[in-house]
Amino acid sequence: MSRYLNVGMIQSAGTSMDFETCLARIHRDVDNLMIQMNKPELIVGVEMAIGRFWSGDETEIGGDPIPGKVTEELSKIAKQYGIYFIPGSMLEVKESNGETLRYNSIPIFNPQGELIDVYRKMCPYYPVEDIITPGREYCTFDIKEKDIKIGVLNCHDWCFPEISRNLALMGAEVLIKPAIDPEGLYEICKSIPRVRALENQAYFISMNMTGEYLGSYAYGHSVVCGPDGMVLYEAGSTPASLTMTLDIDRVRDARRYGTCYTDQFLRQLKFFNPPMPYANNWADAPVYKTIPDHDKDCASREADFRENKIMNICK
Repeated sequence: MSRYLNVGMIQSAGTSMDFETCLARIHRDVDNLMIQMNKPELIVGVEMAIGRFWSGDETEIGGDPIPGKVTEELSKIAKQYGIYFIPGSMLEVKESNGETLRYNSIPIFNPQGELIDVYRKMCPYYPVEDIITPGREYCTFDIKEKDIKIGVLNCHDWCFPEISRNLALMGAEVLIKPAIDPEGLYEICKSIPRVRALENQAYFISMNMTGEYLGSYAYGHSVVCGPDGMVLYEAGSTPASLTMTLDIDRVRDARRYGTCYTDQFLRQLKFFNPPMPYANNWADAPVYKTIPDHDKDCASREADFRENKIMNICK
């Protein structure tokens, strides 16, 4: 018996990042998806689609706890329509041992409106996201009605293939990645979802914001790739929403018989079992004897660029 999943995708713009505006936009976009001919069973949004602060917060990084007022509102939407719901990410604030931590977090809801998991971005886009604490836990969840497992990652996470691979090894058949990928990176990024889908024999859904965001511009072009790495859909550079029906048994066939009935990536990974001597000892890898530590913040990055004459004209 085939397993189909109707996935609703919302590629939104992000000019306003207050929770009130974002929640109203999410509700409107979900309403519009749910009156279309094919109703989604799972809806996904873009990175920071949920927002970063409540109106009146002059710092604009106040965030909200999870669970909290924001997730209460999102829970109502999931329950209203009886859908699995990955509305995108938000700025989560959390008090720990007297310290305020901020995470770039993706809350996940089931059709009963229950908050079933939270994925906290493992690889924040440093130094731009220097206020964000990295998460340390992988996130998969089951759509039990259809025996489908979903894996979740966030934006810059896709640059580290270990994350997608571990989600696949945990059984994820659909990998979902909200993002804010900026203009200038489209050409070098457009191959990544195809590669991540192919090497993990999974669907890969990359949801990217479009339009202005924090003085920059996101290029949109959200994309869906099949388990053979082929592009099934690619959006443009304006806000868009649609529902696609995915045949999840294509994943099962690729993993069982091979991609295009030839390449047995996951089956052979277990057999070859290539050694990974630095998997838990990255700092011991010889490459790190020749390159410095990552940029801690934008100021130190600028100082390094000026010292090395990469940027030495502008003030």
